[in-house]
Amino acid sequence: MSARSYRLAKTIIETVSIFKVGVFDSKDQKTLEWFDEIMKKQYGEDGLPRLVFHEKGVETPGEDEIATDDVCSLKLKIERPHAEPFTKQKIEMCKKQGIPPQIAMQTYREGWWVLVRAKRIGQDEEADAKLKEAAKTRAEETLAKNPLLQALEAGSQKRLFEEEEENTLSCAWPFIVSNVAQKTGNVQVKFKAPAVPGKYQFLINVKSQEFLGADQEFTLEAEVLDKEDVEREEDESDEDEDSGDEENDEEDDDDSDDEDDDEEEESKKDK
Repeated sequence: MSARSYRLAKTIIETVSIFKVGVFDSKDQKTLEWFDEIMKKQYGEDGLPRLVFHEKGVETPGEDEIATDDVCSLKLKIERPHAEPFTKQKIEMCKKQGIPPQIAMQTYREGWWVLVRAKRIGQDEEADAKLKEAAKTRAEETLAKNPLLQALEAGSQKRLFEEEEENTLSCAWPFIVSNVAQKTGNVQVKFKAPAVPGKYQFLINVKSQEFLGADQEFTLEAEVLDKEDVEREEDESDEDEDSGDEENDEEDDDDSDDEDDDEEEESKKDK
């Protein structure tokens, strides 16, 4: 499996959560029920750690459309319903232990991962062939830059080239909540748009590395246009900078001419 393998990233994150909680299986129903009971007992009925997504969208910032090879942005508006019960419990614990809450709260960390994949909708043999070729090229580039992947056996390298489109990560992005009392927040994840135009499902997985049963997944659909067919306005700020550079060059030329005149006058005086 490649460094961009969804299955590999998913397994690593789940292994971290299993290690932190101290269980053997993060998907076992009895284990999940046990964990939920522990959370409710410690934080109350509203204390189950979950994220609620109020807004979800994929776009190319500043543009009306998404084009191939754009740097896209996944925007999420998130609510943490467990923020209040978690905060109350932490403060009570600090009081019992005689620790100033403002100091203890500084050590709080809640880690989440956003995994993004893109799957083309519809059947098109030519487009599918382009996708496979693009994936192969990307895998070869990754292999050439990564000595660890080069050390893999031939069978593992083969799986690197043959990874299915829907199991290839566009992005794996972590975010950390360091304020236990934070109720809402905005998350923005940047990733590269597919290299082949068409209609896509963006498969989004949000996974917790701290809690069991808190993972979520959803899909967003968007049309990706061919960049050759899209007209984009040039950035005016770049043009201003270029014109500014030309003006500075002219000023420098004028200054150099003045310096030459001064040198000629001094030379005449010496004579």
